[in-house]
Amino acid sequence: MLQTHTPNAHSLGSVTGPTHRVLSEAEALSRLRSKRGQPGYLAMFSSWLGGIVTDPALMQIPLDDHLVHRGHGVFDTCTLSGGHLYRLGIHIDRLLTSASLARIEHSWTKADLIQMVTDTASQAGIKDGAVRYWLTAGPGGFSPSPQECDEACFYCVIFDPMPLGGTGSNPMSSGIPEATVLDTPMKPPLLATIKSNNYLLNVLTHMEAVDRGGTFGVLVDDTGYVAESCVLNVAFITRDKVFRTPPFDGILLGTTIRRVMDLASTNLVQEGLISSVAQSPVLASEVSGDLISEMFLCGGDTHLFPVTSWDQIPVGDGEVGPVATRLLELLEQEAFGTGFGEAADFIEVPYAD
Repeated sequence: MLQTHTPNAHSLGSVTGPTHRVLSEAEALSRLRSKRGQPGYLAMFSSWLGGIVTDPALMQIPLDDHLVHRGHGVFDTCTLSGGHLYRLGIHIDRLLTSASLARIEHSWTKADLIQMVTDTASQAGIKDGAVRYWLTAGPGGFSPSPQECDEACFYCVIFDPMPLGGTGSNPMSSGIPEATVLDTPMKPPLLATIKSNNYLLNVLTHMEAVDRGGTFGVLVDDTGYVAESCVLNVAFITRDKVFRTPPFDGILLGTTIRRVMDLASTNLVQEGLISSVAQSPVLASEVSGDLISEMFLCGGDTHLFPVTSWDQIPVGDGEVGPVATRLLELLEQEAFGTGFGEAADFIEVPYAD
């Protein structure tokens, strides 16, 4: 007779019943506070709650928000500098474009979103920090359809800035090594041009780069042209002093690289550090030859990382170059209020008493 196997309690890994009890409201809140005990998360706005919280334990997003389980949400950032929101307007423009491409329906205007970010910053209690915000399809269930979502949601958090590229010596002054990412595919063009929460490929790009001795990773397309880094745009200075960066076709429309191009075409041309600015395809093979004198990655308003080696081959003379040094100086002067900048790029935060 054919024998059938009946799993016993031991094979199922359960012997005596449940081992985790139901927490009371007070216990859950206490544990949330112990998990979120680290400093740095200062204020969060949630349209779902209809206001701002300053207790990190309460800075939560609904589990059934489609941002969480489907990645159906877009985000952007800006810098809080000297009590002003630096370049928030251009970042909100990109957020709205991303939301439209992601087919997230909502009723907020640009002014509405700026007001919500400004209100959050006013409760954070700091003059310098980082700002991140999300526009999502909203909560409502676990299907792929946003039709089950009752309302789109907007979340914003103000936090102490976290270093990119390491916590040792400043990589923006000392430079970084980079590596070509070979095993992680590039995003398809639609996802590459939307600043969405679908960032798994970005994370894997960074992880593979570190495995290969790099920092953020450099993606090269199938025809040998440089695309972008995991969360940064790439730029080069040629031996004949031309600033070159890849076209935005199929990569993120970076706000920082566009500002860097503006600064390069005005200040750096006038100062004689470069001759011109061009947005044109760059072959990876050009960098390993003798055509490129500098290479750097930029993003996040004020981050510019000189690349001193790529795949263990020195870029230029293997040192941080004068163009990268000057551009970083200009970015920091503008963002942190010691130099220049358009008045519209600085929204003053009305801090609470």
